[in-house]
Amino acid sequence: MAVIVTKPANVRDLGPVDASALRDRVLAISERVWGREDAIKENDFEVFHHTRHIVFRFTPGNRDPEDHYENPAWHAWRGLLQPVMDAAIAPYGFADPAFPKAMLARLQAGQRIDLHRDGAGSNLRTHKIHVPLVTNPGAFFLSGPNRHHLAYGHAWEVNNIASHGGVNEGGADRIHFIFEVFDRAASKSDAASAA
Repeated sequence: MAVIVTKPANVRDLGPVDASALRDRVLAISERVWGREDAIKENDFEVFHHTRHIVFRFTPGNRDPEDHYENPAWHAWRGLLQPVMDAAIAPYGFADPAFPKAMLARLQAGQRIDLHRDGAGSNLRTHKIHVPLVTNPGAFFLSGPNRHHLAYGHAWEVNNIASHGGVNEGGADRIHFIFEVFDRAASKSDAASAA
């Protein structure tokens, strides 16, 4: 039996995270690279009509978070991504954290991500974390009717199985580093107790 994680009602501030080195590298990504990486993403859903992604890791078909793959970009970026992920999840105290998904998401200025639910499968078993890298006062995470500005310098857990989306009313694109995490140790102990 898989461990179902508890999600926040809307968003949860996980506290300060130093993502300055990652932010500097992201700001240097060319438009050509953004376009090339976005063209090959698996998460090509209609709600992301104004959002480009660079996917580092992903779960095929959103099924089992234990079954994920890495794109070549993961190996080039891991040295910058892993410290941010480790710092962001410190409040959970996981014994054996696993990161099945990791990506950059760039929401175009003046656009939105339609309200949607990420669905079942792996999403029930993972915590979804946003680390804002480039934002503005007009950028909001939408949780149903609620609007939350996710500030730079902090990591935020969001409830991705409830109705959610995003809006960028600012004059510049908003870029978040987004990843998912679960405790492999909890999954193993749960499987052992079920046997």
